[in-house]
Amino acid sequence: MRCSAGFRRVDNLLYMGRFFVYIVVMRRLYHYPLCAFSRLIRICLREKALDHELIVDFPWDRQHKFSGRHVVSDLPAFTDLDGSVFEGWYAIAEHLERTYRSNSLSGITQKEKAEVRRLLTLFNVMFFADVTKNIVFEKVIKRHTEHSSPDSAVIRRGSAEIKKYFDYMSWLIDYRNWLAGDEFSLADAAAAAQISCADYTGSVKWDDYPIVKGWYVRVKSRPSFREILSDKIPSVTPPAWYKELDF
Repeated sequence: MRCSAGFRRVDNLLYMGRFFVYIVVMRRLYHYPLCAFSRLIRICLREKALDHELIVDFPWDRQHKFSGRHVVSDLPAFTDLDGSVFEGWYAIAEHLERTYRSNSLSGITQKEKAEVRRLLTLFNVMFFADVTKNIVFEKVIKRHTEHSSPDSAVIRRGSAEIKKYFDYMSWLIDYRNWLAGDEFSLADAAAAAQISCADYTGSVKWDDYPIVKGWYVRVKSRPSFREILSDKIPSVTPPAWYKELDF
């Protein structure tokens, strides 16, 4: 028996005493709220209107592991309706795009797909290494993994790196509707996920980048992003503008 898109009832019944009950299987996303890669997948799931359960886990102390292959965290991790497990943002995003083809976020033509993938690398590899990791790790994660104080020099370096990416984004947005083309894509989701983590720590000077700010206002206004704006990280308070849709 199949129910609405959010879940599936397994045909096999579970016998409990005198009664038979249906087993309800939900999609589950194991995530850390200030993990940019987790945020990317959350956006994808909402854009595709796939109901799911969010389960918080911590990169430094994983409570839910599906294999012995973990190097550091492998968050996010995702279990689908059939029980299959996907670990890491790339595997999950690819699975969602191939399995749930409605509302594709990876482009239609080969040229569009190539551009989306290029920008995914830019933000999930380069921006993460230059900006997100330096800022979020130092300000939030480090206290849990190393039990030490943030290195202000590393934070300054990460903050300074924002300019070159925002300058490039400004150039792209100046002649495109969205980062990779006419439609919202994984490129926008990845960029917004990375930037929102830095923004949560108050590290983005939005007034210096009005074009990127205008793009981010549009992203924040999408229903798929609303839940992310409600995230709360213990002992870290976001700036006043963080939740504002028009700031």
